[in-house]
Amino acid sequence: MAYDGAETGSACLIGAQTAETPAEKELSQNLSNLKCWEARVLLCSGRPPPCKACQNTGGCIFDETLDLRRKVAARRTQGELEYYRGLLYSLLETLRSSDEEKARQMLEKIRGNAQLNDLVTVIDPPATDFSDASSEHSKSVGPAEDIPSQHERPVVDAHLRITVERLCDSPLFQVSSGPWTVVTNDDHIVSHLISLYFTWDHPLLQVVDQETFLKHMTTKETNPDCCTSLLVNSILAVASIYSDFPEVFAAPDDETSRGQHFYAEAERLWNAEEGRVSLANIQAVALMSRFLKFQGKDDLSWLMLRQAVQLAQDFGMFTSPRMGHRQWEKMSLRLQHACAITAWGLFILNAQTSLHSRKVAELKLPKYKPYPVTALDDDDVMWTPYPRFNQVGLAKHPAYLRFVMTKTIDLTEIIADIPELLFDKGLDMAIGELWIAANKKCVRLQRWLDSLPKDFEADDEKPPQILYLYIGYHHTIMVLFQYFLEHQHFGPTSHPSEFEQARSNQLRSAKQVVQCLRSYHEAYGLRQIPRQMLEPTNSSLLVFLSALNEDDSKDAFVELCRFLVAFSKRFALAKEMLRNLESIVQSSRLTLPPEAVAVLDHRGQETSQWL
Repeated sequence: MAYDGAETGSACLIGAQTAETPAEKELSQNLSNLKCWEARVLLCSGRPPPCKACQNTGGCIFDETLDLRRKVAARRTQGELEYYRGLLYSLLETLRSSDEEKARQMLEKIRGNAQLNDLVTVIDPPATDFSDASSEHSKSVGPAEDIPSQHERPVVDAHLRITVERLCDSPLFQVSSGPWTVVTNDDHIVSHLISLYFTWDHPLLQVVDQETFLKHMTTKETNPDCCTSLLVNSILAVASIYSDFPEVFAAPDDETSRGQHFYAEAERLWNAEEGRVSLANIQAVALMSRFLKFQGKDDLSWLMLRQAVQLAQDFGMFTSPRMGHRQWEKMSLRLQHACAITAWGLFILNAQTSLHSRKVAELKLPKYKPYPVTALDDDDVMWTPYPRFNQVGLAKHPAYLRFVMTKTIDLTEIIADIPELLFDKGLDMAIGELWIAANKKCVRLQRWLDSLPKDFEADDEKPPQILYLYIGYHHTIMVLFQYFLEHQHFGPTSHPSEFEQARSNQLRSAKQVVQCLRSYHEAYGLRQIPRQMLEPTNSSLLVFLSALNEDDSKDAFVELCRFLVAFSKRFALAKEMLRNLESIVQSSRLTLPPEAVAVLDHRGQETSQWL
């Protein structure tokens, strides 16, 4: 109904040009829209139609849905959209799954400008029934009083939204579900997950040779050294953490259950292997270790990683022991390359886990390096931020797989013996002597940072794997100096200058991590964040707790809270980190910035409502 100017040219005007009396205003608020023969300044008599004024001037059409302020109109519009969305989904599913004859008949009807009702007869019925919501099939709506209020309106299932995204989804890699997994027979889901893995996970820490793996998976060629069901299910489990499709949830109501059914299948297949040594088994067990880590199962993750390391040693991947070295001479050059990638992936994983978990797990260097020469080119391998439903053209960057792997190897060679220095040899060293040794490591780390090309600094949309090189360096600095800040013989009174330097180094690195994360947020959002960035985010957040009195630290703290909350939507480990943060805040009686409190309060909301 139009009150201060008509919604349409034929709507009954109430109070236009003149002010309403209180009685007229009360009456007008309870009226429904009337399509009248002629628009004029009249006082409508309201229900039941027709109004007396309209009877005197012409025909009256009573249609309460034309009042756009009424919730019935919004509800009707929503229902129609849901119906046609379901119809579109059914059309695409029919085209995908129908035989050639049925698809041909459907296309002929479409090209012949057939009515929608005629098309519906040849389309498979939608999985969700939207028909009641269509304008042609809708039931009459009762009085306005019966319509639920805005806050009572039922929320559309998040999985319904995902259906639309799935319709728009075009995986980067098209692979088959069979013969690789029994968890699903949906090729699209498997292609989607494989594409996610090689977009957000693999470039940051390479465990498999991408080209070799995809070649064998695409051709359905099972090979114990390149592609097996065990390896595929391990990758699908890890990749599930980046997806919001309903099929990736082992438990529909548990957002942290992503990929658990794929992991269960991988675990079953690994048990059936009975410890057999093969390249694919080594890769699979390493990935299973990471999946357990981000489920918050640190001890099980560590044990699984030890299994992967032992398998790799038995395979002959490292300089010691040397028993399996003769196998390398029998391999093709491509397979040697794949083995070298896996060996260094394990070595990097072992060094990082040892440092962050404060455990000593000595491992000799791998026998060969995968890339003999550092280079920025990647044999034309490109990286795309998949999926991005809101953009027609996806931005593409060089993948830098060779460069990232080479620089990560160089960094790991510097930090590999830090756990032994801090958690073993350091126990017998004076704190001053240990401080000198740690600072020598910092000098080497700084040289490594300076060796990164300056071209990257000017790039506003660095790929995540490039950002992670910087994040990895600064996270190492934070972990290194945190050891000293917690040492019983190292404090502001006994070592004032060193203590202040340690805090300053930590805070400076934490700020650099936030800068990298901001760049990531602006370029790629918070829906898919590489799992490798979780622990640097948490470490930086804890560093800023002691510096919340500074304005720039407050802003950085809020940004880190956004990332940790986003992680908590996918990782049980991130939920534990949030609980730990709250515990520290309560025990220390700290006051968080209001913006940070608001971000933390979003934890109970659907991700789509605040990301």
